[in-house]
Amino acid sequence: MRVFQINTFCGIKSTGRITTSIAQLLEKQGDECLIGFGAEDVPPMFQYYAYRIGMPIGRKVHGAIRKFLDMEGYGSSLATWRLIRKIEAFNPDVIHLHNLHGCYVNVKMLFRYLKERGTPMVWTLHDCWPFTGHCAYFDFVGCEKWQAICDHCPQLRSYPTCLWWDGSRRNFRRKQRAFTDIPSLVLVPPCHWLEDLVKRSVLRMYPIQVIENGVDVTVFQPAPDQVCEALRQRFGLEDKQVALAVAADWDERKGLRYLLEVAPVLDERIQLVVLGLTQTQIESLPTGILGQNATASTQELAAWYSLAQCLVNPTMEDNMPLVNLEALACGTPVVVFQTGGCAEVVDDTCGRVIPKGDALALAKAIMEIASQKESMKNACLVRASHFDSQVTYQKYLALYKELCQ
Repeated sequence: MRVFQINTFCGIKSTGRITTSIAQLLEKQGDECLIGFGAEDVPPMFQYYAYRIGMPIGRKVHGAIRKFLDMEGYGSSLATWRLIRKIEAFNPDVIHLHNLHGCYVNVKMLFRYLKERGTPMVWTLHDCWPFTGHCAYFDFVGCEKWQAICDHCPQLRSYPTCLWWDGSRRNFRRKQRAFTDIPSLVLVPPCHWLEDLVKRSVLRMYPIQVIENGVDVTVFQPAPDQVCEALRQRFGLEDKQVALAVAADWDERKGLRYLLEVAPVLDERIQLVVLGLTQTQIESLPTGILGQNATASTQELAAWYSLAQCLVNPTMEDNMPLVNLEALACGTPVVVFQTGGCAEVVDDTCGRVIPKGDALALAKAIMEIASQKESMKNACLVRASHFDSQVTYQKYLALYKELCQ
């Protein structure tokens, strides 16, 4: 069996790691996989699977079109033409789509080709962009226009950011034409929260199968004490209880402002550590918060999770964040807001789910959980075992085989 995956990233960030996990499982059983990706570099260990879609200059031009004309997904014509040629040469039995935003592919061209080709398709929906006229999420502003038709977008300045023209109505219609009437397409949301949204969207005619995100428990596992102690000494945290927060991009929806609110009221023994900040964000942090850039090392990230008393994830809009699973797999309880699919992973045995936006309740939960890590550690590991990527992503392989029959 030959599978061609398409995603913004390959081998990095949450969606990129999902694509390579699937590729490795396919390879183990003697199948072939190629991953077409559009952004950033690929770790050396995954370059065997990778095919770069387009060039950086093409993404910049596409980004300019998006920035001023709200046309995410409608540039990159040459890159998409070459991608189509690559798909033809690889001749896959299944095509697996992931995130198609990120200024690297022309969705109109791609889907016209995919409809003509008729290859069975799987589309993992990592966010809501496929069925809105602009945004990737809409919970933050409570918008419901996507259920009928998008227009006068209240989130034009949110990702994918546009500074001038509101093309949400046009985009909605274009997506509706491009993404419907596709034979042999199965949609895969990673949580039931997103499944419910899809069933109310313009994509509701397709079969849906929930396949949860998985965590590599061979990488994300409790780190040795000496590794954690070395990390503590490196950052002067020897006498502190660490409350850790991790994100790839700390934009508004990720809830950084709630961390700024809770930091002053936390017990003085608790040190709030935030990973994934830009240098500008780090320089603007108040005293009491230790900010760091993102770490490229999964081993170091696992060590951070392991030494922390809890992971704090104040995201206001999300699907099924991998950081929650990664922390649990390292034996660390998680404190989250009631948003997206977070509550489908975290319960009172392995953390706390807090009403969205309640900073006081968030602070209380952090202080409560920080003193209970050892008693909750085993429950965290058991919970994480249900999301072992070796198990969850086997469901994709079973789905591929079913579609090929």
